[in-house]
Amino acid sequence: MEQDIEWLLDIEELVEEFKKRVVGFFFSNSNGKLKEGIDDLHSYYCYTPLYRQEFDTIKGIVNISDLLGIRYLEICKGYLEDQISNLEDPFKITKREVFEKYLNKIKKVFSEEKNEIKEKLSLLNPEEMDRLNEAIHCFFEGCYCSAVAMSVCAIESRLLNLMTVAHPDPELEEMTLGQLISEYLGNKEKYNNIIPKKHEPLLDLCNTYRIFSVHPKREKITKPIATSVLNLSLAFLLDQKLIKKEKALEK
Repeated sequence: MEQDIEWLLDIEELVEEFKKRVVGFFFSNSNGKLKEGIDDLHSYYCYTPLYRQEFDTIKGIVNISDLLGIRYLEICKGYLEDQISNLEDPFKITKREVFEKYLNKIKKVFSEEKNEIKEKLSLLNPEEMDRLNEAIHCFFEGCYCSAVAMSVCAIESRLLNLMTVAHPDPELEEMTLGQLISEYLGNKEKYNNIIPKKHEPLLDLCNTYRIFSVHPKREKITKPIATSVLNLSLAFLLDQKLIKKEKALEK
């Protein structure tokens, strides 16, 4: 199942492609019912590889729909999950119009927030996007240590860029995340106070759990911890005030 964060922008096209493929292969054009032979299986077509390949990508997108901090998508998360559940129920999708109805509901939610999704994703550079995608993949596979490590890697990359923009220094490249945090907190004026004060505890917390995640210690990285670190990482990376500060210093 794919959970790449960029898919949030392309879900409308993906839904239409999926709809066209499934309707063309499984449904009769004359009455909108399942084709002869497929109907005999009582619509268990939703378990076939042809169905699951694209459906699992759509399901993955719904799984991550609330990660960007877009209020409407957060509110609609349960509603979207209900449509996914319907599309996995072989007894609910025996008619074309019903199958299409569930997909159209998913498409409508994302289409209403497409501009905000695009704006949020534009705040991430390619390196941050790659690391977040890996963190998300790890999270949904239950690899919570890896999810935390990759989430915090994205923070480390952004922090280094911010500090370098504020006060270029080759030695910063050699520092660990913990050292970068200590360097910044001990010399905030030197770095033009580029990190908003609200994020200072976040940096320390994320670094603490990063250490736990990559070293053999007794502290266990649980799903709630991984969820929190992933969300905090995105809160830092998607902070528009932080981006504005960075751009102002670059001029």
